[in-house]
Amino acid sequence: MNNFVVQKDVDEFSPVLADLDGQPSLHSTSRGVSDSSSATLTPANSLPSYQPYSWGLLNQILDIVDQKTNGRAGWIQRFVSYLFFGGLAALVNLAVFYVMFYHAFARTNSMMLRDTLSYIVAAELSILANFIPNDHFTFNKLPGASRPWIQRCLRFHLTAGVGTGLTFLIQFVLSTLVHTEPVFAEAIATLIVLIYNFSFHHIFTYRHVKHA
Repeated sequence: MNNFVVQKDVDEFSPVLADLDGQPSLHSTSRGVSDSSSATLTPANSLPSYQPYSWGLLNQILDIVDQKTNGRAGWIQRFVSYLFFGGLAALVNLAVFYVMFYHAFARTNSMMLRDTLSYIVAAELSILANFIPNDHFTFNKLPGASRPWIQRCLRFHLTAGVGTGLTFLIQFVLSTLVHTEPVFAEAIATLIVLIYNFSFHHIFTYRHVKHA
């Protein structure tokens, strides 16, 4: 009974004693421990999925996109960047194809040979025009970007090579069977294969590096 009375007195006067000594009371201490533990369990803000720009307005827009798409702003950023550089490479492709088909190989008797040679030259130059800026800006943060430059270039060529074959097949069918003007058939085929190339650069060209 005496112990109960003493304990009750201690509980009643512990806040007063704590204020006098400058120390937290027993109850406040327990609450502090609880608060600190809950603060510890609160997860920190996750990093953005995109590569920040030096322009604050663009970063604010990407922040909104990140929130609305559940962290897919980085993917959208790469897609827009790839479309931009891919569009420039497509212009290179069309320009070179036009020069080759209508001027450089204009005197070639075989239409098939003329079309094939024009396509090969245009394809190689457009692949290089596509790889160099995309490797430096678009895919530079993906795991496969740590590979040596020559390996990235070869993988990019392999992915683009398959895309080139598809583009040639589509272009050849449109120009030969459907009788579409070759330069327009080339433009249609290039646009279709853009999506294929972007997907396979993630799946193959810049996929994670396997360590032994």
